[in-house]
Amino acid sequence: MPTWPKYPRYSKVEQEDDPISESPPSRLAQIWQRARVHVFYVTLLILVAFIGNHTSTRTSKDEYYWAEPVKSTLRLKTVPRVFHLDLDYARPPDATVDAKWASLLPQMGGFFTHPAISPKESCFAVFHQIHCLDMVRQALYEARPDVVEQGWREVEDDDDGHRRRDSAEDNNHIHDMYHIGHCFDLIRQALMCTPGRT
Repeated sequence: MPTWPKYPRYSKVEQEDDPISESPPSRLAQIWQRARVHVFYVTLLILVAFIGNHTSTRTSKDEYYWAEPVKSTLRLKTVPRVFHLDLDYARPPDATVDAKWASLLPQMGGFFTHPAISPKESCFAVFHQIHCLDMVRQALYEARPDVVEQGWREVEDDDDGHRRRDSAEDNNHIHDMYHIGHCFDLIRQALMCTPGRT
């Protein structure tokens, strides 16, 4: 078995006096060595973003959300508004309240066709959402006649439309008809304030 030295021996290489030997790179060259990969990736990223943006504008001709032709066809104005409880929508179902809810929907429930906006039959999402909210409202009161039997009490509201509570047992207000009406009206107003145009 051959014996190997325990520690390898190294000998110093003499420095050659070669005129071709390179001098150490300058500081600018060192920075460029490290930065060129990053410059390449940034350039590639900008190129991909440019190509992606250029091709997406060609394919988005049929998308109408917040764009033409819906924007110029409908010309909807924005109106500042503060949410306030509207008792005509918050009360339990009766002929007057149901008529108010029905008046929110246009003829044919909001379904329409339009040569530029929607050649196929479509419906604005807000009309469908209000219809669904009204159905849930009617179903809740129908399924829970005990809520209606409590009677409608107009009580003093705090600033956000919630009824003030005076005792601990009032805090469990799941069956509170006034509060339920407030919740339905608040959701109705939120849907109407930010209608989806789909």
